[in-house]
Amino acid sequence: MKKFLKVLGVSCVLALLGACGKEKGEEKYPAKPVEVIVAYKAGGGTDVGARILMSEAQKNFPQPFVIVNKPGADGEVGYTELLTAKPDGYTIGFINLPTFVSLPLQRHTKFSKEDAAPIMNHVYDPGVLVVRANSPWNTLEEFVEEAKSKPEELTISNNGTGASNHIGAAHFAYESGIKVTHVPFGGSTDMIAALRGGHVDATVAKVSEVTSLIKNGELRLLASFTDERLENFKEIPTLKEKGYNVTFGSARAIVAPKGTPQDRLDYLNSVLKTALESESNIEKSNNSNLPLMYMSPEELAQYIDTQENYIKEIVPKLGL
Repeated sequence: MKKFLKVLGVSCVLALLGACGKEKGEEKYPAKPVEVIVAYKAGGGTDVGARILMSEAQKNFPQPFVIVNKPGADGEVGYTELLTAKPDGYTIGFINLPTFVSLPLQRHTKFSKEDAAPIMNHVYDPGVLVVRANSPWNTLEEFVEEAKSKPEELTISNNGTGASNHIGAAHFAYESGIKVTHVPFGGSTDMIAALRGGHVDATVAKVSEVTSLIKNGELRLLASFTDERLENFKEIPTLKEKGYNVTFGSARAIVAPKGTPQDRLDYLNSVLKTALESESNIEKSNNSNLPLMYMSPEELAQYIDTQENYIKEIVPKLGL
């Protein structure tokens, strides 16, 4: 019996040591796939950029990055799932600014900007005003003139009520003194489809989402929401040139739930920054018209605050 108990005791100790060893093994990050939440439909600008970047990042990451599309409520569905996830480094995701900070200011949400731990910024995508190529408007002046003569008749699609493109379109209307009807959709893919199908007169989009349609002659670019003319469309004026003090674009950034261990955030930043700056990612992003713009976690946190202040200042004037 003593011999049996002695053997049993040794077995228990070995089992305990084995369990501890396994626990230590599990602590080595990453021990399983990392879910990457995209709060918009597949095929949109955010989704395309996410897939390019994560495919490149996968080369230097020992576990799979699994992209999960969670569209709905102008991004709120995906943002909520992202920021209420367990803060262990196994759930990260993309946020779009200013939508990410505008939603909690406009309605009750289960997340706020304080719930996000910044990892890095990925893209800054300037806003543009586009119409169908067979539309009667060849210039911004013609569009504004008709809008003024027909208040609320012209329609502009956007990616959701209170979302980034809606704010940009409403700010343009406010500065130009026109009244249009804003038509919300669940994401950029649907709002552009509505324009292509002739269901709306115009849309405010990000340049990456419509460049190919402009180049193939399906859509016409009337103006950009930038300080300087776009590099690939030097012939197209900015709104500022025409006297409308509006600049607008969308930053697409990567964050984790607040409370994620700092060493894991640092590791993710290193892997993703290396991927962003790689020749392969730059080439693929350029081919997809994605304007890359890295921001460090500290720079991103400051930018998020700046965007929130912009929304607080401008949105009350727009009546959204």
